[in-house]
Amino acid sequence: MEFSSSEALQSFLSRWLEEHGHSVHRQVPSPAGGEIDILTQDYAIDCPHILTQAALWSAADDMKAQVAHFPDQRLVIAGLTPEQDWEEAYKVAEQLKTAGIEVWFVDQMPPFVNYYAKVSKGAKLRGKGSFDRNSPLTGCLISLGMAAILSVSFWLAYNILARHQLNVASNSRESRDWEKLHAAVEVWDLDTALGSLEQLSRSRSRCVAKFADRFQMTLEQQGSDGFRDINPIKRALNQQDGCNLDMREYDFSP
Repeated sequence: MEFSSSEALQSFLSRWLEEHGHSVHRQVPSPAGGEIDILTQDYAIDCPHILTQAALWSAADDMKAQVAHFPDQRLVIAGLTPEQDWEEAYKVAEQLKTAGIEVWFVDQMPPFVNYYAKVSKGAKLRGKGSFDRNSPLTGCLISLGMAAILSVSFWLAYNILARHQLNVASNSRESRDWEKLHAAVEVWDLDTALGSLEQLSRSRSRCVAKFADRFQMTLEQQGSDGFRDINPIKRALNQQDGCNLDMREYDFSP
C-alpha cells in the first residue's frame, strides 16, 4: 500500500468511509485550533501519514485537545506503519488505546488493504493522491513479531466493521426513540415519553444520554407539567455543554 502524502491517505480513507455510509468532511476547523483532517458522524481522524512514535505522540496531543469539542466522535489517528521501529509504534498505539484514542495502521487492516487493491485495479489515484511508497513491512515478513502484528490488525479491522454495523443499527433505533418521544410530548403522553427516555438514556452520545436523564427526572418530579421543560433542557445543554440537540416547536414552547 503506497501513498505519496497525508493528503493522499486522507482521500483514500474519505472514499472508504463514504462508501460505508459515513458523511465525510475534510479539514474541519476546530475550536481548539488547527483542523480535523477527517470528520464524520462517528469519527474525528488525524492522518499523520507515517505512524512513527513521534508522529503518534504529537497527534495524540492534538487529539486530546479536541475531546471537549467533538464529544460524539471517536478519536482516531490513522496512517501507515513505519519501516523502522514498527514494534515501538504498536506499543505506543496500545498505550493510546487506554487513553481513548484509536490507532489505525491502515496498511495492516484487511478492510482497507482489500479496498486499496480494488481501487488500484480500477481508476488508480495519481498526482496528489498517488501511491508511491513501498510496503513498510518488506524485509520484515519473516520476523517473529509478524504474528503479533497480524493479530492486532485483524482485531482492529473487526472492531471497525462491527462498530460501523452497530452504529447503523443504533442510530436507527435511537431515531425511532426520538420520534416516539416527540410524538408523546405533543400529546402529553407521560408513560410513552418516560419509556422513550429510558431508551435514550442508554445512548452512546453523551449529550443525548444527559438530556434523557434530565428530562426523565423532570417528568418524574413534575408530571405532565414537566413537558414544558423539554426545550429549555435542550437549550441549556447546547449552550453549556456544546451539544447540538434538535429544538422542536410545541404549542407550549417558551
